[in-house]
Amino acid sequence: MIKVERILIQEFRGIRELTVVLKGRNFAICGPNGTGKSGIVDALEFALTGNISRLSGKGTGGLSVKEHGPHVDSRNRPDKARVKLDVFIPSLNITATIERTVKDASKPRILPNTPEVAVVFAQVEAHPEFVLSRREIIRYVLSEPGQRSKEVQALLRLEQVETLRASLQKIANASEKELTPLGRGRSQAQDALCRALGIAQLTAAKLLEAVNAKRVTLGLPAIQELTSTTSIKDGVATGAGTQPQRLSKVQATADLGALQALLDRLVSEAMQAARNAAHQSVTALSENPVIAEGVAREELLKSAIALFDEKECPVCATPWDSAKFKAVVSEKLKAFDEAAAERAAAEKLLLPLQEIASEIADSLALCIRHAKQLVPPVPTPALDNYLVAIRLSSKQFEDFLPLQQTASALETLSSVPADVVQSVVAVRAAVTALPEQSVQDAARDFLTVGQERLKAFRDASLQLKAGEERAALSKAVHETYVAVSTEALEEIYKTVQKQFGDFYRLINKDDESTFEARLTPSMARLAFDVDFYGRGFFPPGAYHSEGHQDGMGLCLYLALMKHILGDDFCFAVLDDVVMSVDSGHRREVCKLLKDQFPNTQFILTTHDEVWLRHMSAAGLVGAKSFIQFRRWDVSQGPIEWTDKDIWEEMAEYLKNNDVRSAAALLRHFLEYFSREVCDQIRARVEFRGDGRYELGGLMPAAVGRMRDLIKKGNAAANSWGDKARVAAIEALGAKFGAAVAATELESWQVNPAVHYNEWANFVKADFEPVVAAYKSLILEFRCAACSEVLYVSFDGFQLDALRCGCGKTNVNLKPKAAA
Repeated sequence: MIKVERILIQEFRGIRELTVVLKGRNFAICGPNGTGKSGIVDALEFALTGNISRLSGKGTGGLSVKEHGPHVDSRNRPDKARVKLDVFIPSLNITATIERTVKDASKPRILPNTPEVAVVFAQVEAHPEFVLSRREIIRYVLSEPGQRSKEVQALLRLEQVETLRASLQKIANASEKELTPLGRGRSQAQDALCRALGIAQLTAAKLLEAVNAKRVTLGLPAIQELTSTTSIKDGVATGAGTQPQRLSKVQATADLGALQALLDRLVSEAMQAARNAAHQSVTALSENPVIAEGVAREELLKSAIALFDEKECPVCATPWDSAKFKAVVSEKLKAFDEAAAERAAAEKLLLPLQEIASEIADSLALCIRHAKQLVPPVPTPALDNYLVAIRLSSKQFEDFLPLQQTASALETLSSVPADVVQSVVAVRAAVTALPEQSVQDAARDFLTVGQERLKAFRDASLQLKAGEERAALSKAVHETYVAVSTEALEEIYKTVQKQFGDFYRLINKDDESTFEARLTPSMARLAFDVDFYGRGFFPPGAYHSEGHQDGMGLCLYLALMKHILGDDFCFAVLDDVVMSVDSGHRREVCKLLKDQFPNTQFILTTHDEVWLRHMSAAGLVGAKSFIQFRRWDVSQGPIEWTDKDIWEEMAEYLKNNDVRSAAALLRHFLEYFSREVCDQIRARVEFRGDGRYELGGLMPAAVGRMRDLIKKGNAAANSWGDKARVAAIEALGAKFGAAVAATELESWQVNPAVHYNEWANFVKADFEPVVAAYKSLILEFRCAACSEVLYVSFDGFQLDALRCGCGKTNVNLKPKAAA
């Protein structure tokens, strides 16, 4: 993976131009809500993946990177919206650059453009979960088991396991579904055979009894055993005796009787009630626009997943990350659950109608065939048309969509057309008028037709058997795959479960040192239960607080990432993910990140200054490894808490004689800065239960503490007899004292609040010296060489030194031990 050294953002989201130097270290971004923190997170994600998850997925409507990635003032210039990252690649031990513009988001510019570097960036792009916000964390903790399984498997890059399982399930279901028409075809072939042989039940004994009686009539030997290849008309000579009748009167009469029975059943009260119920269900579906759209779009979405090539949407050819595409489509499919349930109910009502339509179609085909064999043939245009209509209806019931056509097909079954009834009567009359056949001719036709239908029955039986074998095999494959994959997943989840428990106990060791968790996978589900103080295992949302749930989400994420990437887990963005972790456990969270992931660069955002201080105090982020925004402006973007632009902004206010705004800005900045100084030099500030420390309490404390440290440094230098150091410290003290005096800070000690509140009543000439004085005073709290705020080092027992990061300022505070 990578570590980010530097990020350059231009005309992107809410940022006009911003450069952040991270140097591959942990880095914090702090500021009130709406100051631009998430813009940096979006920029990182965009540069590395070409996507912004905040603009995609559930609830984002018509948002898109192309339309809403550029700054609002550059929305028509997507080529100007760009993000450039300088990164270090530990595995290759080289520095590389990746740059994207919104205009060509799918075509990053990578330097050096080598296969090895491209592979690393492709790996990062394949793991967009390096950016984690609280909404993503909660997906793992509070999701339903089925959805959690998808989320966690996507994170583990195991979505193909579920995809293959779903495919095998689909094959098994389709194979099982095929058995219905195959079974119906075999049943119809059996009925036709029984009619031809004049038997009520098809058994080998009854078949041979009927067949051998006719064979005896023809002087043919009886068949002793019926095998799969036995021909019941074996030995029949068509040229013997009189010319055989083209149509068997007995068989045709039986077939026409069966057709009439089916037509009578179709118009029966019971069948018409079933038709009316199905028609009502289908009509209700088609008339409800939401459900109707759901049924139609369900098919489209299922097809989209089936046709997705892991690169582009099969409908619009838009490039998509595989996991995100499937997640979006699956989420949309969930919305059609109601439509799916309604459809299943309607299809169940259609099943008996589909069966009778199929039987009528087969019987009509025989009737038409008989009519054509008559001499002269009986015209059957009405039967031909009805056969086409019935077959289309049967096929439409199977297809189900479009709903309007299914409703129309049901109308076809509402009655039997008069011309069809007349045609059937005409064919029956013609058959009845046929002369009686001789016994030999009848026997010969009996065996000929019987063999024809026996073959059809055998073919239908073989097709059904093959279908049953396919169904059994696909079911066995699916069940075996589920068992094997579940066993493998259980092993993975056991590892993640243990790591998750270890992490959670680390940050909650004070009250949940015996905490345990259970990740239990099953087919397409992942149950997640946690111990609640020894009272049993429950879902995280049952009894644990929101803060504990956030802690669980973070720990589960870290455990999953450690399992996925191992030593390659060296970069992660945590976007406001621990804000609801209770304050008593924040230091432990910092310790977890610092100690358990020493080689991972964490970029953290927060709107809580206290949380920022926890990160700094715990050593999770260094003294210069954070950026703090004070406000955001649509034309400028995020504005940092730095003296660089603070003084320029104040000068602009004063230029326009706006002293009130300049005074407010100075006071706010001094409150921020003096808070930093008090923290760095360990100043004592009067405690406030509400945590609201104001300038009147902070600045005097900072000044007093600095004076005390200078005195301690002077005393220490004197104890060592270091005259040069004494002189330097005295000069430092004098300079600091002069800066304090210029602010007239000490003359306002009686009531400092009045001092600061009165600033707004000054005129420009009065306030300009105040600004200059405090600007000079602030410089005295910084190193002249590196501009870092001075801080006090502590060896665990006593103060060590007043120093800076570069070492140019280093005032020893330890006096020489007495002899």
